[in-house]
Amino acid sequence: MVKRREPATAKKQPTPEEIEAFASGADGGSITPKQEEKPALDPNAKREFKAIRVPFNEFEYSKLEEVANKTGRTKLNVIRWAILKLAEEVQEGHQ
Repeated sequence: MVKRREPATAKKQPTPEEIEAFASGADGGSITPKQEEKPALDPNAKREFKAIRVPFNEFEYSKLEEVANKTGRTKLNVIRWAILKLAEEVQEGHQ
């Protein structure tokens, strides 16, 4: 039996700004569409967004365990802390 597709019921109509940006781009103009503001992210939000599997060699894993034991953190917490620390340094221009 053939499964028929249902037509899309709600097609988004372009805004006048989007139409102008499209037309300008086709004509070689330089009008760019407005940038959407990114919502503020909560640093204490639940960790349900993404998960990453990170393979380690024996040396890296031993360093991770060593830092975790010395700081009293879990290995996962050490990884998160290191990411935030490096991001802070990069933002400040130290790297």
